Amino acid sequence: MSSKPATPPVKKAAGKSVEDFRALHDKSYIVPRKIRAAIEALGPEGWEYELGFLKLAGLSTTDMAAFRDQFEEFIVSTPGHNPKRIWAGSKALAEKLRAMV
Repeated sequence: MSSKPATPPVKKAAGKSVEDFRALHDKSYIVPRKIRAAIEALGPEGWEYELGFLKLAGLSTTDMAAFRDQFEEFIVSTPGHNPKRIWAGSKALAEKLRAMV
């Protein structure tokens, strides 16, 4: 029976990673992820007015305003005196809805 020297177990460094910090504090990472998750939650045939979408995404109007332009393909604006912003669950649905207004 050969005896090999025991290799010490690899220890994980104490503390949290840079990725952990980013996920908790970097809005340019957090907000788009929340928006993508809310779009996914709508499903390919679902839509919601922006106020409801904000609640679904768990975002403030300030955070949404800073990142909204990145997702313009999912947004439909209604015409009229009081235009509303609608979020679609897919780009295809957004195109269908735009054709209706």
